[in-house]
Amino acid sequence: TELSGGQRTRLALARLTVTRSPFLVLDEPTNHLDIRMVEALERLLVDYPGTILLASHDRRLVEAVATRKLVLGSPE
Repeated sequence: TELSGGQRTRLALARLTVTRSPFLVLDEPTNHLDIRMVEALERLLVDYPGTILLASHDRRLVEAVATRKLVLGSPE
C-alpha cells in the first residue's frame, strides 16, 4: 500500500519525535497537513533541542519557531 502525501508527512513527524539528530533540514514541512498537525509540528519544532534549517512559505510557522531568518526574493 502506498502512503498519501499527508500520511508520509505524518510518518515523518512521528520520526522527528524520536530522532537524536542535532540538525534537521525541513523543506515545506506543513504541506499536506491539516491545522491540527501543523500545530503539533509547531510544538515539536519549538521544543526541538537541535538546529533546524527550515524552508517554508508558512509565515505563521516561521514566526513561531524561527530565531533567525534569511528571506530570499522580494517580500510581498
